[in-house]
Amino acid sequence: MKIQALGPLTGASGEREKGEIFDVEEAYGKGLIARGYAVEIIEQAEKPAKAAQAKE
Repeated sequence: MKIQALGPLTGASGEREKGEIFDVEEAYGKGLIARGYAVEIIEQAEKPAKAAQAKE
């Protein structure tokens, strides 16, 4: 799970600065989010290339 720190964090994830984006285990990340220390970063999948136009 990818999260962004809302303030400085120290603990199992190491020392993180406000605004830093990093990966953590899902259970740990959900705990930080529930306590208001972080927000989840949802990566958008890349848009697929436009389909080739149908041959006439």
